[in-house]
Amino acid sequence: MGCLHQNTHTYSNIKREKCFALNFLPISYYDKLVSTINHNNYEDDEFKVGEFTVEKAKTINAPVIKEAFINIECNLKDIQDLSGAGITSMVIGQIEHISVEEEYAQGYEKRYGKDGFMMLVPAPQNLKTGDSAQSGIATLNIERLD
Repeated sequence: MGCLHQNTHTYSNIKREKCFALNFLPISYYDKLVSTINHNNYEDDEFKVGEFTVEKAKTINAPVIKEAFINIECNLKDIQDLSGAGITSMVIGQIEHISVEEEYAQGYEKRYGKDGFMMLVPAPQNLKTGDSAQSGIATLNIERLD
């Protein structure tokens, strides 16, 4: 997990518990995910802010989100300061358990498109002026099979 800000709940929890879970949600949850970023004070419960259902992980001492179509449970292996200034880190984990909803376990239909994986598309930079545009959120579509 790259570019994790060191001033977040997530970073503090990972350092303390020595484990973490990756929860994959479709783009329909994007606004709820953003609300957890906007309400990220230490007294805020990000799961409540996002209206997510918390479940106990099977192999680690960290919660997972029930609404996620994939949960990946990891034990912490290493943290590397990417910024060199204590701002962002890369967190490296060893996978201990993966849970996948049945309809996502095979084929392309649910994994890709609006109900599947989403990804951050970093803001493109104007190579003449240096100005940045907005970042985007994308879903993936299978264009052809080979």
